Amino acid sequence: MERRYYHKMQKMFRSLLTVAGWMFYVMSHMSPVLAQVGIVRTVEGQVSVFSGKQECAPRYGLDLEEGDAIRTGAKAWALLAMMDGTKITVRPDTEVRIDTYRYNESGEPGQNRAQLALSHGALRVAPGRIALGRGGTFVAKTPDAGMTMRGADHDVTYIAPKTTPAINTQAGTYGRSYAGEAALNNAGGEVALRDGQTAYAEARTRAAPRLLSSNPYFYHWHGYIDRRAAAVAEKLEMLVP
Repeated sequence: MERRYYHKMQKMFRSLLTVAGWMFYVMSHMSPVLAQVGIVRTVEGQVSVFSGKQECAPRYGLDLEEGDAIRTGAKAWALLAMMDGTKITVRPDTEVRIDTYRYNESGEPGQNRAQLALSHGALRVAPGRIALGRGGTFVAKTPDAGMTMRGADHDVTYIAPKTTPAINTQAGTYGRSYAGEAALNNAGGEVALRDGQTAYAEARTRAAPRLLSSNPYFYHWHGYIDRRAAAVAEKLEMLVP
């Protein structure tokens, strides 16, 4: 009787171990649940958000996660509000991906970081607590360069070589500081920017970035979009808390 009970319990224990093993295997192969890192505040025109392999039409309050990409049409733009207070204007004909976005107000400052991947187009970034806090890093990467933002208001533009003839501007990465410090870097070196300065890193070259004595003409178009986005955002603030 005792022997039969012992074998029964042993068999049950082996079954439990098998079930536990399968549960561990399934859980270890499950995709982690991604946390919200920001929202779509407002859009105008043809804008798409790609999350994994899924494309969705953005709406006010749509959650953004690491890995999501935002694409705007030729006459469209989007305004993003991020978890640390950063505001990002995704300008027309732009595609940007949120590679990394980590912010913990009570954690170690050095662990707060953000990295955006700009494949083409332009962004205006008003950094929040990641860039303005001590030890945090906020970077926008293009195919040829990167811009580290340490101040309050910046612009990064990437003009791909194939689009150069259409806009009569040299291909490469352009960085501009409206307020605060920033740095534009590539494999050839780095240049620091202060209020009102613009720097340029040529595409497909190891030449170090350099400061420009005058701003390219496309910044006039950027200014128009910024004013339009600011006006719409102001109206939205009055309607939505």
